[in-house]
Amino acid sequence: MALALHHNGETETSKTQGIPQGRCRPTRPSPGATEVPLRVETSCDTARFLLDGDNFFAELHRRIIAVEEAGNGASIRLAYWKADPSLRLPAVDGKDERTLSEALSSAVKAGVKVQVILWNGWKSECFVPHHHFWRQDWSEWIDRWRSILLKWKLPEGSIEFKYHSYAGNKLHPFTSLHVKIALFDTGEEQVVLLGGMNLGEDYKSSTVHDRENHWHDAAVKLTGDVYRVVGHYWSELWAGRKPPKAPSSPDRSGGETPVTFVTTDVQGKAERDIRTELVRYFQLAKDYIYMENQALTDPCIIDALVAAAARGVKVIIVVPHPKQTVLGDYSGYAYVMNFAFRAIAMARMTQFTYAGTLGKKYTVRKSDIAESSLRYEGWLLSGRVLKTASQTSMWAESNDSYITNLEKQLRNGDDSLMRVWRAPNLPFRPASQFMNRGFHWKTKNAWVGTWVYLEHVTDIESTSFSMYSPLLTGTQGASPYVHSKVALIDDEVAFIGSSNWTYRSMQFDAEVSAVIQDGDFVRDMREELFEHWGMPKDLDQWRERAEENLDKDDDGSVRIVPLTLADLQVPYTSLTAWGSWAAGNMI
Repeated sequence: MALALHHNGETETSKTQGIPQGRCRPTRPSPGATEVPLRVETSCDTARFLLDGDNFFAELHRRIIAVEEAGNGASIRLAYWKADPSLRLPAVDGKDERTLSEALSSAVKAGVKVQVILWNGWKSECFVPHHHFWRQDWSEWIDRWRSILLKWKLPEGSIEFKYHSYAGNKLHPFTSLHVKIALFDTGEEQVVLLGGMNLGEDYKSSTVHDRENHWHDAAVKLTGDVYRVVGHYWSELWAGRKPPKAPSSPDRSGGETPVTFVTTDVQGKAERDIRTELVRYFQLAKDYIYMENQALTDPCIIDALVAAAARGVKVIIVVPHPKQTVLGDYSGYAYVMNFAFRAIAMARMTQFTYAGTLGKKYTVRKSDIAESSLRYEGWLLSGRVLKTASQTSMWAESNDSYITNLEKQLRNGDDSLMRVWRAPNLPFRPASQFMNRGFHWKTKNAWVGTWVYLEHVTDIESTSFSMYSPLLTGTQGASPYVHSKVALIDDEVAFIGSSNWTYRSMQFDAEVSAVIQDGDFVRDMREELFEHWGMPKDLDQWRERAEENLDKDDDGSVRIVPLTLADLQVPYTSLTAWGSWAAGNMI
């Protein structure tokens, strides 16, 4: 069966060739369910990329309509971190605009079985508010959730509804069921939607971003055997099994496109295979890694990016602009990302400046360096060495071994590497990890090396890395908010799901991600995203175009700009970075 690739509901391209037998393919055999409960190799018949809210919510309404028309025997199953019954779905296929509750109630009246799982989120949102919730009266939030619950239950008995009290709080009290899954079965067609968007007005946005359309997100529509696999996961959540178990008969024979369904879940035996799968593909990358998300803070993902950049892989990361995002105070994320920025940039730096004693500054050039590395816990006795492009030492372990060992350590729940002597009591440990890291180098004429903590590096010139952000000109604090959870590797593999590229998502929250292994789909998806941002398809031209965008006149449009250390700078006394936002989310 040919793979049909759709884009935003506008065009359809038929792909007749199979999966490229490229280099970007993990070699790990499929483990048994007892080893990794929910890493399932499956397949899809069709895959359609859904960019931003207009396309996603139109497709969501279209699926509800199709199931409603099918009537008796059809089903709708939803599992979401957040859902608002008053969400207004756009008019599609001759159906007028209506609310989500109206659409689901109409489907129920037609004989459709509708079941909804929601995270029991009132606990964290009402009783442990994040920084922006302090500005609202608690009673307002309690009244709002009470209203939502009542609406979900009307008419009585028509929609089966369950709250999910995610048990990850045994490890961390702020964890959540963060999945976003919609399953539709008409009897003749089975469709799954998954991605970054919750069911709420906040997630609506046109693909042309402006003040009113600031939310940037992504999802995917899949058909084929992947529906069975995701449906089984949903059923495990509905049944309250902790941890969820994989289906007994994984099968890739049903479609031409391999898809791996991976999860994070720490109920019972911890499952953290989204990180494992992502890092594995990063280690195989030869050409580029492109990522979009609201933040990048997971230590193993960052180190895998450092290693990839060190061997010449182009790394492009798109995040909200720290000084202009509609999120408000971004300092909790920016504090950690400042160190991540430095670490990845140092992988292939051409020169850098650091502050010495008595305010003196020193400049070091790559041409003078014989070998270099990123190290922890001091430069003399560190046993944890991540080599950069200049490193030639035969004594240090390979970067691949270093990353693999770190991933295993975090997967097994051992975060002792983040309890460091410089800051043992930090409220969020990934920050303490990066604070305790430094750059070590030996010049060609020196017998011993020199060490400087990353926080003392003041300027970096690098050929291999930049973080980028969309900036809406002529605004203050209204630039697009990048919420998509996307990673693309070498035009061969795409990750799309609910998981952020953060320590919390990788380590604690319940998350899902689809790993789609089809070169044509990934290339088309990348080109659509680049066109969306007004950026060249050639990755080698990104930096130049982004720097040109810094000097563009104020025309009210969105443009991609490169971030600098100054953009990510956070005052040491920031209450947000050290307080409720950072500690509450474990960044």
